[in-house]
Amino acid sequence: MRVMSSGRCVMLAIAAAVCASACAKAPPTEPERNSTMSETTQVGRTVNGHTYTDAPVDVKLGPHTFRIPANYLDSQIAPWPGEGVSLVIEWPDMGPSAPGARANPRTNDFRKEIRILVNYVDRLPIETSLERHASNEAITPPDSLERDDPQERLDLRVAQPEDMGLTPYTVDEAKMALFAKAYEAKYGTPPPRGRLSEQDWYVARAPDGRLSTYIKCGSKAHVRDGVRLDGAEIIDVPGELPAAGCVHYITDINDRLSISINYKRVFLKDWKRMEDAIRGVLARSKVS
Repeated sequence: MRVMSSGRCVMLAIAAAVCASACAKAPPTEPERNSTMSETTQVGRTVNGHTYTDAPVDVKLGPHTFRIPANYLDSQIAPWPGEGVSLVIEWPDMGPSAPGARANPRTNDFRKEIRILVNYVDRLPIETSLERHASNEAITPPDSLERDDPQERLDLRVAQPEDMGLTPYTVDEAKMALFAKAYEAKYGTPPPRGRLSEQDWYVARAPDGRLSTYIKCGSKAHVRDGVRLDGAEIIDVPGELPAAGCVHYITDINDRLSISINYKRVFLKDWKRMEDAIRGVLARSKVS
């Protein structure tokens, strides 16, 4: 049997001791991330001393926590103070702006931005939130003339043939004539109509008949698009600015979330992709 020299034995003992010491002092491994979150963190650009990334940020909505990548947030850093959270995605990909793209100076096309506000609802039934948006009952006295305004109540409007997967609801002109007569008798002037008062309404319904989507846009009869789409680009139309817009409401019944979406009317054709993108962000980022 071969006998190891004493010098070599000493060297091996020292190496073993160093190895043991290094292993004992090794930093702990990174805690396991929520399985629904992206494993990548994209470093963007540094502006005014802050480096923008897509690192997840905890957002509280009622009892729920959502770990949302920072570049989805309106500030791209942290939620604004107060209730709810403001998010931004961009047409046509329905993804977030690149980290730091909306900082000054911005590098994105602001015309492509789709702005989202998510609020937790705890004082009113979330199941009828969209019906409340599509009515004026919450803001008018029960016996008032204003409550019967056919422009402001879905149940007084007229359903039209489906378009883009949505059902348009237009003002019932027969009801409007009666309302206008009563309004003028009371106030001495006809009710306002036109660019500032009239809007085009669209809805989609769940299988049980309840509203699942409610959208109101600047009226095509009174407001031009303002921009046109050329592939993935947006082109301003001279003489037509500001561009017509839409406000789009949906809910997350299970988490009691009310969601409003603001965008240019030319994006309306992609309403379902917007909804899917927003619901996807919330589903992926929710902390179990």
